[in-house]
Amino acid sequence: MAYFMGIDAGTSGIKSAVIDEEGTVLAIGYEECDIITPRPGWVEQNPKDWWKVCNRAVKQAVEKSGVGEEIQGIGFSGQMQGCVLMGKDGEAIGNCLIWLDQRSTAQVKQIEELMSEEEMLSITGSTCLNSYLAPKLLWLKENRAEDFEKADSVIFPKDYLRYCMTGEIATEVSDASLSFLLDVPKRKWSDTIAKKLGIPEYLLPERLLESQDTAGYLRESVAREWGIKPGIPVVAGGGDQPAGGIGMGIVEEGIIGSTIGTSGVIFGCTDRPFEDRQKRAVMSMCHAVPDKWCFLGLALASGGSFKWLRDTLFADKKVEMAAKGLDVYDYMTGLAGGAAPGSEGLTFLPYFNGDKTPINDENARAVFFGLSYRHGLEAICRSVMEGVTFSLRDTIEICREKEMQVTEVRAAGGGAKSALWRQIQADIYHARVVTTNMEESGCAAGAIMAAVGTGHFKDIKEGCGAILRVQNITEPIAENVKIYDEYYETYRNLYPALKESYGRQAEIVAKYF
Repeated sequence: MAYFMGIDAGTSGIKSAVIDEEGTVLAIGYEECDIITPRPGWVEQNPKDWWKVCNRAVKQAVEKSGVGEEIQGIGFSGQMQGCVLMGKDGEAIGNCLIWLDQRSTAQVKQIEELMSEEEMLSITGSTCLNSYLAPKLLWLKENRAEDFEKADSVIFPKDYLRYCMTGEIATEVSDASLSFLLDVPKRKWSDTIAKKLGIPEYLLPERLLESQDTAGYLRESVAREWGIKPGIPVVAGGGDQPAGGIGMGIVEEGIIGSTIGTSGVIFGCTDRPFEDRQKRAVMSMCHAVPDKWCFLGLALASGGSFKWLRDTLFADKKVEMAAKGLDVYDYMTGLAGGAAPGSEGLTFLPYFNGDKTPINDENARAVFFGLSYRHGLEAICRSVMEGVTFSLRDTIEICREKEMQVTEVRAAGGGAKSALWRQIQADIYHARVVTTNMEESGCAAGAIMAAVGTGHFKDIKEGCGAILRVQNITEPIAENVKIYDEYYETYRNLYPALKESYGRQAEIVAKYF
């Protein structure tokens, strides 16, 4: 039996899993990460903290698995769009501006003045967003010049972890796709964009790999600490969404993925670069599968909205249930099940720190609309689940506009674990919702890529076929579909009505912070 390790470096935490060649998960390790918010709209993390957390998560998984010495390769899924500056001494410079960070809006406007929309779309497949790497680099160049000048390279979060494991600087095409510095159709760095923006080309790693390629080999000191053989291959891995697509088996056209983690994502695979000309923040990327491309629509605070609810209204219950070995999320979804579909008119907008697809507005903030004396905790919990799902339906509607058939949606993340949330998704998407045997799609993807990279499987499709199996199928309920279609119209009308007020409120907040 062959064993592989998949590491999923998320925003809220880092997870490690040991998985065998038949898809059995032997063990999982997990440790939480903290975010740093120095100012409204600014969100950072310390790369050194990632490495500490990763160490603990891997040790847990290896110890529980009992097969550490038999692990043959390591692969990754990692949060995307983070900006890690690396110095010549091999140390990270300052904190990483992560994907949630909204500070580089002015730099996006600079880029839009330097490049036509046609040029942006033809090279990157997208218009520029303030979460992308390029505007973050311009912000650092303008506001932290000393750090910028010290930098010898810039890499993404999972690349930093891999560097700590192997001592090798490299990145890969899926993560690089959301840098706004990659020629996405050609799967290589764009000299044209780097020169236009004044970003030194030496910052972009020369080793730009495919996700299944070996990026380096596990250092002896790290291997000894983890209880793994030194020198095993560590593959490049993929950004969390393309990698998650592999972990859900979305490696060919025709199946859509819905992942509700800290953020929420609708993901699809295509045979050529995806292009949306309406500036709705649909991100076009190279897939973590060679010769495939993909797209995603991003909602910034999906599972994050439910976590906020947990940590505010249910903080005491969280402590109480943890003492009993129970999960407060199960309690919250149990409450939500007591409310009717549509939450009797209570509609939630999940815009805690702005949002991306389709509104692309850093000033938007969360709203409960329609709250009445009749609404209790049951309706509040359900409305958050529904609002998050409405926000993801926005991207599914863009797919339908482009005449893509959306009849099956594969669910992952927290939204896949709850039977109620799976049903809400099926009803709101008006599509069958399917889960596989792999709840942890990021870790599964890492293991599959590692297995391909070591030659155990000939390609990603074969790896998915061996490791992934359909587990649950949830069909939409016709009556609920009708109800949700009506409430979805309310949801869609709220943002345009509030857009001007969001902008004005942001100006007021900025005066006092």
